[in-house]
Amino acid sequence: EMAGQIVKVGKAVEGWSGGDRVTSLPYAIYCGECRHCREGQFGLCKERRSYGSGVNGAFAEYLAVNASGLYRLPETQDYVGGSLTEPLACVTKSIYEIADLQRDDTVAVLGPGQIGLLTVQVARAVGAEVVLLGLKRDESRLQLGRELGAEHIFHVDDPQFYEKLEKELGPDRIDVVFECSGAGAAFNAALKIVRKEGKIVQLGLFGREVAVDLDLLVFKDLKVLGSFASSLNSWEHALKMTADGSVNTGILVSDILGLEEWDEAFRIASEKDGLKVVIQ
Repeated sequence: EMAGQIVKVGKAVEGWSGGDRVTSLPYAIYCGECRHCREGQFGLCKERRSYGSGVNGAFAEYLAVNASGLYRLPETQDYVGGSLTEPLACVTKSIYEIADLQRDDTVAVLGPGQIGLLTVQVARAVGAEVVLLGLKRDESRLQLGRELGAEHIFHVDDPQFYEKLEKELGPDRIDVVFECSGAGAAFNAALKIVRKEGKIVQLGLFGREVAVDLDLLVFKDLKVLGSFASSLNSWEHALKMTADGSVNTGILVSDILGLEEWDEAFRIASEKDGLKVVIQ
């Protein structure tokens, strides 16, 4: 996840020059020939290597990137907010391409982290009604979600959570659930609250096997969909939304630290003391 200023271009590069303000696709290497690459879904290519994992990344003063993956930052976007274009593109993929979210759908977002709060904003921009769910310890993030457009807030660790949800919204109200936390308990909650014939879109990574009540998937005729990484189409959506102000990425940044403070940045992120930590 990066944004910066071009300082030098290669001899064969056209259309870019020093001083341009840019962000970049995260994909440093991909085959370009498989069905996924042909569809602009580079994140699904088996040859894919990303900056910061497969090759050297952006925790450095200078970084070499492919010109083919560059996008100009909107004039109103600074580098800090621009560095969150990639996670926003992951969210726009899940909403426009995977869920095919419709205006007037009622959406539940599980997990008020950066992905969840971006999902709140994009869903509201589409015209959906948004329910944001989190834990009691997430209260400050939940309130930020309310400021960003969530009409309803609930604590899933409240013993009366399901009763309160049905009392406020009525039965069979949730059309689509976006599970952004990667918690097994959250996925089980998604199965319970989504209406019959509804959709669950999984964005969060669990990192382990989880036990879920799959009978509910059958009994309720549910569609369960995964959404991984971003696509070329989703980047276009993301940049349009930051340009027109319908999504504010910078508001999610809680901490900005210098490169020499990388260890403190990782501490803040790993201990969840902040929301989104940026190294400048």
